[in-house]
Amino acid sequence: MNKEEVEKVASIASLELSDTEKEDLKDDMENILDWFSRLDEINTESVEPAFQPIDVKNEMREDEVEETLERKEALENTDNKEDGFFRGPKIR
Repeated sequence: MNKEEVEKVASIASLELSDTEKEDLKDDMENILDWFSRLDEINTESVEPAFQPIDVKNEMREDEVEETLERKEALENTDNKEDGFFRGPKIR
C-alpha cells in the first residue's frame, strides 16, 4: 500500500485523516492484505466450495400491487433533488 492508495480509500469512504491516521490505516491495510495472501497458500483442492456457512431459505410472498407516491409528493421533503429526481453525492 502506498500513500496515494490510502488517500483514495479514505476519500471514497469520506474520511478526513491526519498524516498519523493515514500511516496507521496504511499499516492496518497492509496487515489485512498479508493475512489474505496467507490464505492463498492453503491447499483447498479437496474442499467443496461453500458460499454460506448455514443453509439459507428465501421466504417468498406474493407480489401485491399497492398505491405509490407521485413523484412530486416523494420529492416534497428533500432539498436533494434535481430535474425531478433525488440527487445523491458525487462519487470520486
